[in-house]
Amino acid sequence: MVRSTLIVRPVACCDLTHPRCPYSLGVRRDYDVLPPKVLEDLLSRLGGYVFDEGVITCPNPLLHPKAEAVAAAVRKHVGRLTLMTPVTGLSKLGRGLLEALDELVVVSASAEELAREEGVIKGLMSQGVDRLSIYAAVSREGEVVRSVLEHLRFCRRYGIQLRVGELPYVSKVPLRLRDRLIEEGFEVSIPYGVRYGYVASVAFITDYRVTVLERPESRPCRSLYVDFEGRVRKCPFTSGGLDASEAGTEELRRLIYSQCPASPNPLEYVPEVRISLRAGAGVQIPPDVLALLEVIESTNSLRAACRLLGYNPSTYAEKLRSIERRLGVKLVTSRRGGSLKGVTLLTSEGLKILTAYRRVREVVMSALLKEGIQYFTFEA
Repeated sequence: MVRSTLIVRPVACCDLTHPRCPYSLGVRRDYDVLPPKVLEDLLSRLGGYVFDEGVITCPNPLLHPKAEAVAAAVRKHVGRLTLMTPVTGLSKLGRGLLEALDELVVVSASAEELAREEGVIKGLMSQGVDRLSIYAAVSREGEVVRSVLEHLRFCRRYGIQLRVGELPYVSKVPLRLRDRLIEEGFEVSIPYGVRYGYVASVAFITDYRVTVLERPESRPCRSLYVDFEGRVRKCPFTSGGLDASEAGTEELRRLIYSQCPASPNPLEYVPEVRISLRAGAGVQIPPDVLALLEVIESTNSLRAACRLLGYNPSTYAEKLRSIERRLGVKLVTSRRGGSLKGVTLLTSEGLKILTAYRRVREVVMSALLKEGIQYFTFEA
């Protein structure tokens, strides 16, 4: 299934000085801000269409009274709401804005920048903001490994998800980060889906799961972009667009389902592969649980694995227990005392299941690639 993404840039420029960002022009008072009423009217004309994800990009000044209203308007029309903001603006986040979010993505250009705001990040986490991710923004393919390794040390310390990609929605030239990581000898998955409107892959770097984000290009996408002027177009990388007040329901839907003008290749059908394992008297181990076992092996923590995958820990702890009861064997074991306090490990049977899953996945990947099918996704 192709995920749909609504991207909203609510301001003309930023009140911060974020490196490399063309919207960061220093402190100004004459900000152009997207009127929430314009956004609400536009989205109401979609006739009940709900996007899989919604992204609000850099809504600085974050204390602007319209920021929460913009978030509330987007919230009604998306399944999951994300806010992207530079790390240097975290101290300006209001509680009302935070409560509207499913995920807070902190964009960082350097590990030094991240370290300077460590106290603010710890403060947010202590207030219960657990859906927090770090986005390492790179401007050149050659710097991706260094940037990931520097940011990874911070993320590992606090169990935070790490993303890596171009500076969100403003870079002029697409970066081939996945290919670069493979060239450097890292294990990188094939693209598995869409996150924030970018094609997502998974890389394991020093045993830590990192999400690699690249532009869709030849892959089909379902996106809609609204800028601060109230103009709507297919995505941030295209120009022109329609006036939001004049765009009708049919025009908007055609825009969402159209081929991206930035994509040089025709729309294609992308296979989605669902791998599950079956054992005993019809006991099924579904794709999401298999993905969880794989990440537990890397993190040695059920809670951290759930956080990285976006799963609810209590829900998936019960899923694991249910499968264990039906199989009659333990798949994971947790240790709460001693030097291994808080550790969750796979049992021998859990490792056996994970090995079988990886073997089947490798066979499927090899068969598809052999047939010249380069783009496919795995359900998880």
